[in-house]
Formats: sequence, structure tokens, C-alpha cells
Amino acid sequence: MRTKLLPLASAAVLACVTAATGLAAGSTVVTHFSFTTPRHQLCGIWGTAVVHGTSVFRDTGNGTYFRSGTFVGVFTADNGRSTTLTGAGPQKQTSPAVIDEQAGTVTITTTYGGLFEKFSITGGPTLSIDAGSFTLVDVFKYTGDPNNPAGDSISETVSRLDGPHPDLLTGGCEVLVPYLQGP
Repeated sequence: MRTKLLPLASAAVLACVTAATGLAAGSTVVTHFSFTTPRHQLCGIWGTAVVHGTSVFRDTGNGTYFRSGTFVGVFTADNGRSTTLTGAGPQKQTSPAVIDEQAGTVTITTTYGGLFEKFSITGGPTLSIDAGSFTLVDVFKYTGDPNNPAGDSISETVSRLDGPHPDLLTGGCEVLVPYLQGP
């Protein structure tokens, strides 16, 4: 699932979220980012990544947000082979976080659209593509703080899947490993 995606995709999303911290209701922040990750493993293969992109984040003022942007990340394995991950499109929290104090959980529903991810051989053909719309329902432990309610992740469920999304459900390693380990 999403937790198996390239670490650089996670880093790009984290950069976008970090840029939005402290926004007033209804405000919009545009952020350009570029960074290199420390050496890490992608699908069990060691390498580094260079990531760049643009994020537009809007606090809608009702406990939800809208974000859109683009990012490109190039993961280069220690053996010199590289793969490019590209993403673009909107992401919208569909309702405020639902806090269930009795159960100790927080549920957040988010809808994604556009090009969620495209893996390709750097400078070459596409290996896989996830595009179209889908909704994620994430359940977190409740922190006890209604202003920052989401704690550790408990579960994630994909719903309303529309379009090709082969890596969303599997993580993409079955496509990336053969190429990255190749001769």
C-alpha cells in the first residue's frame, strides 16, 4: 500500500505538509522544494534520491484542506541504475477529522486525483503508472489533543478506486526491483 512507496514520495509529501504548518483559516501557501535524501533502501535496494517540486496548500477554514502540486524524484541505486517517480494532482481532505474519544481513534478521509505516481526508467520508458481518483480512509490513535488529534497510524483503507492503480495496492516493488537489480 502507500507505506511501500518510494521514500522520496513520502519526503515530498512531508515537505508540503511542513510548509503548511501555522496557516490561518482560508490562507494559501505555495512552496517550492528541492532536496537530496540520505542513503536509504528502496524495496531493499540501497541508494539516494533527489527530489524537487511545488506544493500549493490551502486551509479551507472548516477543518479540512486542499493541496495540489507536482514533484519529481530520482532514486539512484548504488549500482548506478535510477528510476524516476513523478506525481501531480489534487488532494482534498473530504471532511474534518472524526474524533472518537471513547474508541481512542481519529478517522481522516482524503480523496486524491490526477497522477498519483508514475515510475519510469530515468530518461526511458514508463515502468508503471497510477492515475485517476481514489479515496483513503486513515484511522489513527487519538492523541487527546483536538488541535493535533492524529497519533500513530492504526489502519488505512482504499475506497472509490477509479483508474489504473497497480502500485497503490502493492507498493510497486515488483516492478522496480527487477529493473534496479538488472545487469
